[in-house]
Amino acid sequence: MATVNLNCPSLILVLRDFLSKSNVSNDTMVSYKGNSLMKKLSEGKAKQTLGVAGDNTHNGQIRADEFLPELRGSKAVRKYREMRDNDATIGAVMYSVEQILRDVELTVKPVDDSPAAKVEADFVTSVLDDMDHTLDDHIAEALSYLSYGFGWFEVIYKRRVGPTERSDKKHSKYTDGRLGVKKIASRAPWTINKFDVNQKTGDVLGIQQSVGLMNGRNYIPLNKSLYYRTTTLNGDPSGRSILRNAYTSYEYLNNLQSIEAIAVERELAGIPVARIPAEYLSGDASAAQTGFVRDLQQILRDVKFNEQGYIVLPSDTYPDKDGAPSTTRLVDIELMASNGKRNIEIGPMINRYQHDIARSVLSEFLLLGTSGGSYALSKSKTDLFLRALESYIQAIVDVLNKQLVERLWELNGLNYDLMPKIEAGDVAPHDLREVSSFLRNLNGADIDVSAHPEVVNDLMSIAELDFDVASYKKPEPVVVAPKEPTETEKLEHELLKSLIKGE
Repeated sequence: MATVNLNCPSLILVLRDFLSKSNVSNDTMVSYKGNSLMKKLSEGKAKQTLGVAGDNTHNGQIRADEFLPELRGSKAVRKYREMRDNDATIGAVMYSVEQILRDVELTVKPVDDSPAAKVEADFVTSVLDDMDHTLDDHIAEALSYLSYGFGWFEVIYKRRVGPTERSDKKHSKYTDGRLGVKKIASRAPWTINKFDVNQKTGDVLGIQQSVGLMNGRNYIPLNKSLYYRTTTLNGDPSGRSILRNAYTSYEYLNNLQSIEAIAVERELAGIPVARIPAEYLSGDASAAQTGFVRDLQQILRDVKFNEQGYIVLPSDTYPDKDGAPSTTRLVDIELMASNGKRNIEIGPMINRYQHDIARSVLSEFLLLGTSGGSYALSKSKTDLFLRALESYIQAIVDVLNKQLVERLWELNGLNYDLMPKIEAGDVAPHDLREVSSFLRNLNGADIDVSAHPEVVNDLMSIAELDFDVASYKKPEPVVVAPKEPTETEKLEHELLKSLIKGE
């Protein structure tokens, strides 16, 4: 089924052309609306903001729109942290995301080929290289916004006055006197208790951070921060964790794993069972009998949980009703084991919830080996996962360009026409087999790729091979103007024409 890209400029132009050529005039539209609001709306009223996107934008509370109480505010942050750090599937996914995206090369691209543009691109590169930490370290920390829905980082600037400066606010590898970045400091989500939101526009202006009873609260404005968010749905400043859809499966899985562990323990160790005279358990038992029961209960607990637990039993026997000795021991203990048969198997249910969790974060391919699966299925799921990673790293790059590079330009008073862009490289290497198949298809369609050096250069870069475009280009054919014939040559030509005609 064909899809339509509504953001396509060409489509917009087609629609605009269609509307301009249609028979419906503006007068007709106005008359159709009659005395509607649009007819009476003034320009001043049209610019006013009359509503808010949701509760979050109104009060700035974290996840105020969430319908589950356990996933609101600080509870949600703690729960998502527990899921990330306590579940094997989620932990493997998040670790894979971090390691793959740490290897993505980030480069600074000049706005054009001019020397001035290259100088400003080198400036941004030097800023990223002159921080107290590496850019890869920040990328790894910034990816936490996937788990929590948002991530907040405070940018600490410094004046670049040279390596000999002792002050941390001025110490730098460079001596150009410009403002650079000392570090991009993480502000943990569980320390953020409220967003400062513009009530009219819904724009996030800053955060309130709780730092303990003694230190009170800190306010960090957006213009001194990097603010990552997974989605802007309903204007929610706290975004939406990619683990949200895995929450229900995680809770069921966690409960089933606890039940399974208890079942295994009971199966292997058995359930301690003690038999004592009934009078020891009666309401009118003596203090000595009650104390004996209490000590026996402690012994039973040690037998089950303590590796060094042991049992000491009295050798006395329980007397019969006449007071005569019997063969029944006064106290008897045994370990009762199950018959090994269960009406419900827990293993398949655990596997199902593990697959649900992996599917919710687009990483089901990690579990394909446990239950079979074809190569084609694995590749399709892997490609989908890599496409998601591309969007994750691109979101980080967009924030770096918008909230870091632009502010560096503002603080240093630089020319915006020369402002470069940070770009992300490929998330995963290209499959050369697919490239070869593509080239064969082009050759079958009589398309000569060799006639386009730029295309050849791109293909060679995919294969990580050096290629010189300038030397590859074939020289243009030299067009020699026809030589003007001499008078003798003209006479010879006329004579030849006469002979041909038989004159």
